[in-house]
Amino acid sequence: MQLDKSKSLFGIMIIAVGIILLLNNLGIIEDINLFAYWPVLLIVWGLQSLWTGSKNPAAQGISVFIIILGFIFLANNLQWTEINVGRVFDLFFPLLIIFIGASIFLGRSFTGKANWAIMGAVERGKTSSWQLESGSYAALLGGIELDLRHAVIPAGETVLDLTAFMGGIEIRVPAELPVIADGFALLGGVDFFGKGSGGIFGSTRTEQEIGAGGQVLRVQARAVMGAIELKRV
Repeated sequence: MQLDKSKSLFGIMIIAVGIILLLNNLGIIEDINLFAYWPVLLIVWGLQSLWTGSKNPAAQGISVFIIILGFIFLANNLQWTEINVGRVFDLFFPLLIIFIGASIFLGRSFTGKANWAIMGAVERGKTSSWQLESGSYAALLGGIELDLRHAVIPAGETVLDLTAFMGGIEIRVPAELPVIADGFALLGGVDFFGKGSGGIFGSTRTEQEIGAGGQVLRVQARAVMGAIELKRV
């Protein structure tokens, strides 16, 4: 049975802590301050995000930053070196903006209409049929709802690029439509069919088997202080 990768990482970390405590109690190793090793949690968190999360450039960049931050804290705690942590945080937010911009700029290129909900709402397919096409949807202080049950979905791959900034996007997906989705959230949440991530930072990915019909929906999602949800209906 294939184990969940994130559970495997945290399981290994817990086993390592147990072994260290056992060796310490047996007198095999000298007394150590386990609290000095709390940055290992950051390192494991970053590795877990890289291993199991979104392949988006911004998400991977943030994961790498978390790993580096963990090593910096660990090095300071163990007195390997002295690094100004405050200076690191001064660099964090400018780099974060760069990573988010990179995720949009380096996203999958396609021709399609840009749809915006700025302090308002965009709705498609609640009461009537509509033609689904590749395109981008951005909710800024607004909301977007797409119901694909009534959509005419073309053959082949349809790409939706989703951005929620202090807003929300909800997409209702028919049960028979295969979906490949990749997303990350910063101070927000991304949920793909009940598999979600969120909080300070989280990323997630889902890939479903493509049937003989050839239709597939590819979703690229990023939520910053907002939420994006894909729901099966």
